[in-house]
Amino acid sequence: MPIEFIHMDSEETETTESFFSNQLIKARIKSENHSNQNYDPIFNENRSEEWNENHWHDIKQNNLNYDEDVNQYITLTLAGMATPKNLSLTNQYVVGIESDVGQIAINLDQKSQKYNLYRVNADFLLFHLGLFSKESNILGDAYFDKGESYYHYAASSLKAAHGGQSGLSDVLEKLSTKFGTYVEVLRCMKNQSENFFSFHFSFSNDEIQNFQEQLTDICKIRKEMGAS
Repeated sequence: MPIEFIHMDSEETETTESFFSNQLIKARIKSENHSNQNYDPIFNENRSEEWNENHWHDIKQNNLNYDEDVNQYITLTLAGMATPKNLSLTNQYVVGIESDVGQIAINLDQKSQKYNLYRVNADFLLFHLGLFSKESNILGDAYFDKGESYYHYAASSLKAAHGGQSGLSDVLEKLSTKFGTYVEVLRCMKNQSENFFSFHFSFSNDEIQNFQEQLTDICKIRKEMGAS
């Protein structure tokens, strides 16, 4: 469920999903990585079965250029990060950026577990490199190959677990193929706003001091009441 919050400056109410969606689309436009760039919606329309079989690779490459579904995936994942109860899966599977997830996956028997392991760590790399790292603007393409491979294995594990291709496995393949592009979009999203998590605001030093004084007074009153 999306969370409603109030902007501190405008006092307007918005949901986390709409906020992140707007931020992402603005970043895509500013970085010139437009949604569905080079996608041809009628590429294989009215083609013969033989033509489709002979051009299956071209069809797949064209379909990879449709990424409205990736926009939705990124938006929903970011909105989920704003909900603490959704972090349990991340805490269970995420490993350090220098660690090799493949070494852990070897010891997992269930394909669904491997899928969760690879997807969670792929998401972690995507958002760490794009948004959360203090050094995101100077990291260049470091760890891009790892992010690509994690999303690739996440898609493969999901297809193996569910017995075939799905909408989600398609999204993961697109994230794998264009991992660097989406990192750059997120970096633009970070740089276009002083605080892209605008519902997480910072207190000034005066506000913090005032809060501490109030808290001290309250604790003193409660202590006196307990002693009486």
